[in-house]
Amino acid sequence: MWIVTHLLAAVVGGGLYHLFVRYIWPHRHRTYTWVFRFRNHRAVGEPCPSDLVLDRIGYSAGYCFKRKTALWVSYIISRHSIGVDTDRGDRFYADPEVPEKYRVKPDAFRNSGYDKGHLVPSAAVDFSRESNDETFAMSCVALQHPRLNRQAWRSLEMLVRKWTLGLGKLAVVAGPLYGERNQRVSDIPVPRRFYKVVYSYKHDRCIAFVLPNEEVRAADLWSYAMSVRVLEEETGYCFLARITNPDRKRLLEAEWWQQMALKVPDEPTTVAASQPQSEGSIPAD
Repeated sequence: MWIVTHLLAAVVGGGLYHLFVRYIWPHRHRTYTWVFRFRNHRAVGEPCPSDLVLDRIGYSAGYCFKRKTALWVSYIISRHSIGVDTDRGDRFYADPEVPEKYRVKPDAFRNSGYDKGHLVPSAAVDFSRESNDETFAMSCVALQHPRLNRQAWRSLEMLVRKWTLGLGKLAVVAGPLYGERNQRVSDIPVPRRFYKVVYSYKHDRCIAFVLPNEEVRAADLWSYAMSVRVLEEETGYCFLARITNPDRKRLLEAEWWQQMALKVPDEPTTVAASQPQSEGSIPAD
């Protein structure tokens, strides 16, 4: 009888182990990541008018019909909402929520010499497959110089993710900037510059970066840091209107932000995983 009992216990134990290893442990993130679906990514305020506001699971965006891309994207990230490394998408798609007349198709950048530059990084919104897929909508992609996309811009994206390890929840606002006359690819204007604003809720501090749409080395990233107020004066936009006071936006505390990056470990390898490829077999994140 004891033999039967032990055999039954072994079978049940093996079955439970298989259930845990095969189905529960690989999906353990689902026990908490569902809460990130309820973040209000527009809580930071909209920096400028747009023709169409798109509210997604992991970000919000203000789409411009004239520019055929988002003028701004905003998203809230934290230590536990990134690097989850769920199955990530890798396929860009035309955004069905954008009117067809102003909709950009994935092959519009082909042979242009530009990357599909994510305004919302794929690696920053990966707490679910659905949220990650939405970062590949062409409504939040801009024509970006490959040596900006792969060097300084990528470095900035990694730096922002690293800051979440020490600074907690961050609000990020990013987008393209244009001149009066712009080069065009498939009737889509090429941005002159790209901006990114980062705000720490915990420390009530913010910083901005503005990079030209040309080759910028990662080592030169901090040369393009500025206060949020200076960025507002240059663009006429209003950033972080709902979450911080005007005095904070006047400060450029680059040294403090650099020190915060040094105090935390490098980001997990899951976050730094290779990103999807662009038309020219080039990382397009």
